[in-house]
Parts: sequence; structure tokens; C-alpha cells
Amino acid sequence: RRGSGRVPRCDAMLRMAAAGAPRLCRMKVLAGQIRTAVSKRCAARPTPVPCRVTHMLRHGDLLFASEPLDLALPLDRAIREVGVCTIRWLKEHGGTHVETDSTAEHVAMVVADASGNAVSVVEAVRLLGVRVLPLEGFFSEFVPGTKFLHGRVTDTSAAERRKAVSYALLRTGASYADDFAPPSPLATTPWSQSFYCSSLVDYAYRSALEKENVFTNEPFPLMFEPRAFWEEYYECQGLKIPEGYGSNPTTLLHSDRVDVQPIDLSMLEEKEEVHEMF
Repeated sequence: RRGSGRVPRCDAMLRMAAAGAPRLCRMKVLAGQIRTAVSKRCAARPTPVPCRVTHMLRHGDLLFASEPLDLALPLDRAIREVGVCTIRWLKEHGGTHVETDSTAEHVAMVVADASGNAVSVVEAVRLLGVRVLPLEGFFSEFVPGTKFLHGRVTDTSAAERRKAVSYALLRTGASYADDFAPPSPLATTPWSQSFYCSSLVDYAYRSALEKENVFTNEPFPLMFEPRAFWEEYYECQGLKIPEGYGSNPTTLLHSDRVDVQPIDLSMLEEKEEVHEMF
């Protein structure tokens, strides 16, 4: 899931449907509101990113987003429960980096230019698939109150980080994996595979580091709790609840392999200082 309230996302619409629309009408409600949401995306104005934010970012770093959840809504409560179950699983399976109960709904990978300046992100998003988005566009698409965190994958060389970013960039145009399945090894081209946000990052670093498990000590089982809610959620989309192994943004956020620092939201609202010469 990426960003319930971000303008181009359908998740806010799914919340509304799950909260009260009659079951047989939900898909019609979603279809119309998804079209409206996507059309509004073009009107979103990018937020300038201050230099002290871009200077802290490096090629291959991770950007996490945690949007405010309204726990009065069933979908938001379920999303929160998935995060809580994820943290519990990490603690029970040798995770030593779980210091808070913070969760994340989205993760993207930073792309820097030839001079090392962070200029964009590569990410997998619902409806749109894998895309490259300017850094200012990334921040501006989230609702007010969203918390951003900066993650750095530890014990990696510059060459390995470049390889991870190249893996992700080569998948630009790939579809979004609504079924949360791993990318197919039978795909004839990289962009004919499918990814969700954390799987794009996960498999990029798996490829770069030539390791099967990068962010967890063992395969992470996909979690959908409470089960009954998610079964109905996916049934309304004509899908079965995903099974098997994978990842989610919270597994990466609390990974022993990732150092995380908050990004002060005031940085995104600061005005340029004027210094008088005399």
C-alpha cells in the first residue's frame, strides 16, 4: 500500500468503500473516485525540497512515509494491525533494531545525479506501477501530517548501491503487484515483471548484494490481520488474499540492515533565509 491520502492513490477510496458503502456497490464507487483522484494528480504542485534535506540523501538510500491513520475507519485499523503484527514478528525472529512501534505505509529508493545530488526517487505505486518521480513531487503527494524517515542500507559499497538503483530503474514501467507476488523469474524483460513498493527495494538489494535475505534473517510471511477484514477487502477487488512470503515497508523500516533517521517536517516548510550584508 502506498499513501492512503496521496492524490493519485485509490486507497483512500477503498477506505470509504470499506467503511460504509453497500458491498455490491463498492467497486462502482471505487471506479468513479479512482478516476477523479488520478485526474486531480495533475493539479498537485510540487513542494521545493530544501538543500539540507537533499544533502542528507545518498544514491540508493530509502525514503519511508507514514501517513496519519484514522483509527475510526476499519481499513486504517487493519493497516495499523498489520504494522503491529510485523513488529511483533521481527522481535520474535531475532530483530534487534526494533526500538519503536513506528510503522510505514510506503518506501521508495533515492536516485542521485552524476554529481551525487539526490534528484528523484524510483518507486512502485498502486495503479501506476514502477516510476521515477522528482524528489519534490514525492514529498508533495502526501497528505499534511505525514511523517517521513530517511533510511540508509548499512554495510554497502557505492558500487552495490549503484547496482541496486540500476536494478530498480531498469524496471521502470513494470506493473504494480496487486497480488503481492514476487517478480516472476520467467519474465522476458525486466519491465514485464510486477512489484509492490517494498518488493522493488528488497529485490534491488537482493540483486546488488547477491543475497536471498537482505532485510530480515529469514523469509517474512505476508501478514493480513485481521484476516476476515482483508479477505473481504480483496474479494471486493476480485482477488484472493495474498499468500506466501514477501515484505512490507515496516519490515524494512525496522530492519537491522537499515539505519533510520526522521526527516524534520519543518524542513519542508522553511523559507529561504535572508542575510543582510551590513
